[in-house]
Amino acid sequence: MPIGSVLTETPLVLDTNILTAWRFQRRVVVAEIQNHLSRFKFLPALTAITVHEALYGFENKTAKSELDEATKRGRMAVEQLINSCTVLPFDQRSAEIAAFMVPRLRKNIPKESLLDALIAATALAHGYGVATGDRGFELIARHTPVDMKLRLAFWAV
Repeated sequence: MPIGSVLTETPLVLDTNILTAWRFQRRVVVAEIQNHLSRFKFLPALTAITVHEALYGFENKTAKSELDEATKRGRMAVEQLINSCTVLPFDQRSAEIAAFMVPRLRKNIPKESLLDALIAATALAHGYGVATGDRGFELIARHTPVDMKLRLAFWAV
């Protein structure tokens, strides 16, 4: 089966909902990130798609009106977290994996699910699992190439 639990030797990328929970210092997420840091001696990675999703909300607000101070502080906090992590690119191998997976997903998938598929493809291409609070990744994992297994860690957010 193309889905698996995260192994202790599997480094992780953070899904956007986990990055957001980290920004808000959700206790469970902070503890899981500390656990990852102690095992690997580096923070979980982010995908370029996760960075896009995290910054998109701020840019969307900016395009419509000037940001208030709380939103500016929120953006700065997100940028600090992004800068503290390795960001994995959506490269040729990621694109090949995504090209295999996406047509096998149900038709008319929501934009968020498409972006999650790109996050999963990037994680697979770089040998990472995905830390997420979104069970939708289980559906995506069912459509990975036959020689790959998407490792998932579900963290409470």
